[in-house]
Parts: sequence; structure tokens; C-alpha cells
Amino acid sequence: MTNVLLLHVKQNVLPAQLLDAPEIGRLTVITEPGHLQQYGPEVDVRLVDSVRDTEQVRLAALEVLREQEIDRVVAPFELGLPVAGYLRSYFGLPGMGYETANAFANKYVMKQRMAAAGLPTAAFRIAYGLGGVAVKAQEIGWPVVVKPVIGGGSINVVVLSDAEHLTRFARSPEGDAMNTLDVPLIVEEFIEMDGEYHCDGIVQNGEIQFVSPSLYFTPVLGRVGNFGSYCLPEEHPDRAEILALHSRAARALGIESGVTHMELFRTPRGLVVGEIACRPGGGGVVSGIRLQYGVDLWRALLLTSLGLEPEIEVRRRPDVVGHYYLPVTPGSITALTPVEELEALPSVLRVEMTRKIGDVISPVPNSTSSAGLVYFTMERGRDVSARIQEILGRYVLEIDGEPAEIEVRMPTLS
Repeated sequence: MTNVLLLHVKQNVLPAQLLDAPEIGRLTVITEPGHLQQYGPEVDVRLVDSVRDTEQVRLAALEVLREQEIDRVVAPFELGLPVAGYLRSYFGLPGMGYETANAFANKYVMKQRMAAAGLPTAAFRIAYGLGGVAVKAQEIGWPVVVKPVIGGGSINVVVLSDAEHLTRFARSPEGDAMNTLDVPLIVEEFIEMDGEYHCDGIVQNGEIQFVSPSLYFTPVLGRVGNFGSYCLPEEHPDRAEILALHSRAARALGIESGVTHMELFRTPRGLVVGEIACRPGGGGVVSGIRLQYGVDLWRALLLTSLGLEPEIEVRRRPDVVGHYYLPVTPGSITALTPVEELEALPSVLRVEMTRKIGDVISPVPNSTSSAGLVYFTMERGRDVSARIQEILGRYVLEIDGEPAEIEVRMPTLS
């Protein structure tokens, strides 16, 4: 068994089976006050103000090393990835070093690597605060997407149409929040797209061992209406190119072993690579892929992080698996469909409710705001709208005692 040091960002929660894996001997966690993960009494938890603070984490890790051996450092989320790489490089521990870890977490470094490798990407620049955005946007051309170089989900991501829009945004509370970030900003060309894919893989010894391309029902940024994705069938016309771009991106960033999650845009000029992360996809991605192929990406992340061979035994279902985020609106939930009613639908494989009666939905949405996830099957991707209509026909959501007013816009897929 392996002595593991886990860097855990407070707002993220890991699957229980990951922390209970038999390959882990002694588990030590460095995390932050107010963390959401529940640890057993046998887990040694050390607190720092921020897992992103390299010096705080280095000193905490040094204290641990003075008490016991650390065999492996595990960082399952982007915000902890560069510091984990630094610890491995600094203390001479095995696994992904700082240069590669930073390339997978820092969007500017990532885009530099991908552009140098000839991958199709949006034009991009770096700015060290909102005050530097206008010049960079003029170089690229308005509109632009602005976001922190290290971040997650859709937090602190904004589309700016022109200089006047930037000025208004800079004076807003959201602009104030972006100006207080402790990382630079990346300014990217806004890409007009008619579809967005994600591609999830497992890499071992520098080779792609498993890969699953999927199509989102609607692009993630500024999404309106129904959200989710489905695994692409073998005959999908973009599948081969997606796999090739994923392989090239993984190679450009230098990953030896790990799990990847890449996003690509379908545009009039062809496929454009967005970003690639070194962790499993969020929301329903992992469970959807497990239902489609029988492959567990969280398990693969753990095993590759521990220097072990991932468990890949593909058992693909003959039909297509999709997952759908049950929509919500801001306010307090006063009524919600029971899980068993949704699971009674013939096409539904599984339902994971993440909200319950009494929960309050924030007025500030993120990329996966929902009441829960529904996993379903269909014969082909064009059946998505029919499946969503079936699910919404059973879905009841009341907010503050009134039926929720949810905009339902069916996706157009091809």
C-alpha cells in the first residue's frame, strides 16, 4: 500500500470509493478551512489558508515528511495541480512534475504549448488585470472571452463585446471580483460555434489507452436551455478528428500518465481546441462514461497517480448514453420530483439528485447548476430532444411555493 498526500481544494468533493481505495495505505490531506469533504478519523488532515499557496503547502508537506514517508502526491482538481507538481519536483517525489502540471492548469501556458504544436486554437493573449485587457482585445479583435489563467467551471468568465462593455464591466461587482484575483487573465478570441465536444481519456506511459468523445447538447459558455452531453457513436463524422486532436494535445503538454478532459468547438473553420485538463470531467461526465463503457475515470486517476496500471476493460453498451442536468431557477426549493418517479421512465438508467426540498438555489449560476442528473439511453444522438421532453414531463420543481419558470429550448444536434 502507498502513503498518499492529497491536495484537496475545499469546495470540491471526491467520490467516497476513491478515498477508501485499498491501494492507499496512510492518507494525509492538505486542505483549507471550511472544506466540504468528509474524512474519517483515521485521516490526517492539515489545514492551510489556500491550497494554491505554494509556500504554505510546501511547509505543511515538509512537516508531514518529517513524521513519515510520502510515496505519492495526488491532486484531483486544477486549482491544486501546479502546487502538487511543485511538491513532486521540489522533494524529488515520483509523478508529474511542475512544468507539466502547470501546463495543464495554467490556460496561457497550455495555449502556448498547443499553438506551438500546431493545434487549432483561438487567438489568445495574457493580461495581468482588467486594465490590460483592452490593448490585448484590440490585438485579437472584439469580442473576447476573459477569464483567470487558473480557474474552474464558468467562475469569473466573461464575454466582452467592445471597449465600452469592458469599461462597464470593470465598474461592476463582477469586475471588482476579477480585479482582486491573484492570477493573471487570459484574453481569448470569441469563437462562433455550432457545437461543443468534450473528449475524455486515460494515458499511461505516454500512450492513449482509452478515449471517449462526447457532444454537449449546447455549448457550455452562456448556455441557455437544456444542458448535458452524450457519448458519440463510432460512426460520428467528427469522431476520428477529435481523437487525433486529443492525442496531439496530450502529447504537446507532455503527460506521461493520467486522466484527461478536453473541450473542442465545432466552428465554420473546422474543429478548434479549447482546453485540456488533467483530471476527470465534472458533473455527469464520469458516470456517463462508466455507464457507456464500463470504465471508471476516477479510479483511473487514482491508479495512475499512484504509479499503477489503470483498470481498462471496455464493455460498450450498444445504445448511446447521455446525461441531462435537471434545470433550476434561483430561490428556495419547495417541491421536487422523487427519484423513483424519474427512474420509472423506460429510457432512464440512473438518477442522482444533488438538491432537496429546502435547498436554496443561488442567483449566480455556474456551468453545472442543476437539481440533479439523469442518465438515459437512446438509439442515436438525434433522439436527445425526445428524451429531454420525456424527463421534463415527469419533472416537478417549485421555487418559493410556485412552479418554477424554466426556459426550455430543445437542442439541435447533428
